[in-house]
Amino acid sequence: MEVNQQLLADKLGISRTTVSRCFTNHAGINPDTRAAVFSLASKLGYNYLEPRKSGKKGVNSNLQTLAVLICSNLKEYNSSEYESPGYQLLPGISEYAQLNKLQLDIHIIDPKEDNLEEGTYKKLLKDKKPLWDGVLLVYPFPAKVIIGLMRQFPCVSLVEQFGAEDLDCIDVDHHRGVSHLMQRLIDEGHRRIGFFSRRYPVEPLWVYRRFSAFVEKLTRAGLQYRPEDVLNLYKKDTYSLDESYQKAIQQTKDGVTAWICPADHIAYDFISVFTQYGLVVGKDYSITGFDGIPNAAEQFDLTTIQIPYREIGYQAARRLYDLIESRFSATQHVYLNGKILAGDSDVKIIDEAN
Repeated sequence: MEVNQQLLADKLGISRTTVSRCFTNHAGINPDTRAAVFSLASKLGYNYLEPRKSGKKGVNSNLQTLAVLICSNLKEYNSSEYESPGYQLLPGISEYAQLNKLQLDIHIIDPKEDNLEEGTYKKLLKDKKPLWDGVLLVYPFPAKVIIGLMRQFPCVSLVEQFGAEDLDCIDVDHHRGVSHLMQRLIDEGHRRIGFFSRRYPVEPLWVYRRFSAFVEKLTRAGLQYRPEDVLNLYKKDTYSLDESYQKAIQQTKDGVTAWICPADHIAYDFISVFTQYGLVVGKDYSITGFDGIPNAAEQFDLTTIQIPYREIGYQAARRLYDLIESRFSATQHVYLNGKILAGDSDVKIIDEAN
């Protein structure tokens, strides 16, 4: 099946004219619609940017182009259970690009690819390098890839990256968010709180940022830190994900009353497994996430931190454009506050009088 603008329009339930106007940066297009069109075009491999000819760009030769590289497994990015955090960043990026007459070129790249000289990166740089004026990085990337891209383009990351202190970054304040969640659990009477994570193809710095806030809050509250209540974090841990769920179930039976999960999707999977074993969220244990990603399949509201995705996307695009235009030279790391969303996945376990 040929991938063209009509196919994109049909899949999104919009007109072909709207799709075309998204690619030509028409001022009347909603940024959310534009983001959806760009994202689908990337998934289906539709190339809407033409190679430069005689030093000029295609589509709109007078427009600068921001590459948006998303380091994600395509299956997870397209999950029907909950919307990808990466997808939620796109409207803010799209809004800034539209206001400033910038083109976007979005690509989803598998985390297993870690070399600019091979595979997708090699092809992209061969075909797209003349078009790109700067690069936005969504999700953690292999350090070698980041270093290579920074040598060729102005770059801004929408999450703090390992080993890239000189890379500009716009991110959420992980520490403040987890501190708010921990304080809520402590106020509810929880005294033994666990931390449950998962392993990723590219090690994410944000997990450790959120874990450090977890440990600090335990310490400041005078609560005992128990290494056995921390699962899927340490590199020395060799057990599988299924085994970690069994450990979490046992720790819950042994006295853990609440779990901090560093991401909503981890919490949703955790709840699903616990439900299979007859453990009811909000009754047998409390749990929190981090992201603000709704899950239509669940019959409860997860207590979590809402990341300001649109603002992060907008600010990252603005910062990249400043770098392209040679404004500001010092590296900037900007952390925006998230907002606690109080759900019913956590419960009070003691009376206030106690």
